[in-house]
Amino acid sequence: MFSFASATKITRFNALQSNSKLFFMPFFYQQNINETTHYAIWRIEEPLSYFEEEMNLMVDIQNEERKIQHLAVRWLLALMMPEIDLATIKVAENGKPYIPGAGFHFSLSHCKGFAACAISDTKPVGIDIEILHDRITKVAHKFLHEEEKNLVSALPQDAQLNQLGFYWAAKEAMYKQYEKNGIDFSQHFKIPEGALQKEGIVPAQINHQGNRSEVQVQYLFKDNFVCTVCFES
Repeated sequence: MFSFASATKITRFNALQSNSKLFFMPFFYQQNINETTHYAIWRIEEPLSYFEEEMNLMVDIQNEERKIQHLAVRWLLALMMPEIDLATIKVAENGKPYIPGAGFHFSLSHCKGFAACAISDTKPVGIDIEILHDRITKVAHKFLHEEEKNLVSALPQDAQLNQLGFYWAAKEAMYKQYEKNGIDFSQHFKIPEGALQKEGIVPAQINHQGNRSEVQVQYLFKDNFVCTVCFES
C-alpha cells in the first residue's frame, strides 16, 4: 500500500520511486484520511507525448485534452501502487474502474488540469474533483435534496457556487463509493451539513432500495476546484 507519512500540502515537486525510475510529480496535495484510506492530487502539466512514451496503453479517445486526463490519472494510480498492471483495469457497469482480484479498492477522477486518485486497503472508496464553474448552477436541481437547496439559498451569494460545487463533487464521490446503479442524486444521497471551511469532513447518508448507510465525505477547496473523497464511517 502506498501511504504518505502524514497529511501534507505540497507546492513543490516530489520524487517517487517506481520500478527503479525516479519520477518528479507536481503533487500539491496528499493526505492519509485514516489508517487505510489515502488520496493524492496531481496538477497535469505534461504533454500527451509524455504519457504515450511512458505508458503502453491503447486508449480510444480522440480529444487530446481528455486523453491526457485519462492517461494522467492512471499514471498517478500506478505511481501510488507500482505493483499493479494498468492493462488489467476493467470498468464496472456503473462506470467505476477496478482491477479483478486486487486486494485493495481505488477510485479515479480528473478534470481540466488535475488528476486525483483515492486508495483504500479495506473498503470501497470514491473520489471526485470538479472545477468550480457557473454551469453547476444550471444542473443543481438534478443533485440537490430539498434540505440542501435551503442550505445553499441561505448562504451569501458569493458562497453559493462553492457549496453547489461541493454537493456535486460529493455526490459523484458517493456514487463511486456506493457502486450501484439506479441512483437519483437528489433523493438517494443526502448531506445534511455544508462545506463551510476550506477543508474538512462531513457526514452523509445513502438511502436506496431500503438500504440505509452512513458515510463520510472529506472535502478540499483549492485554487479553482473542489475535491471530495467518500468513505465508510
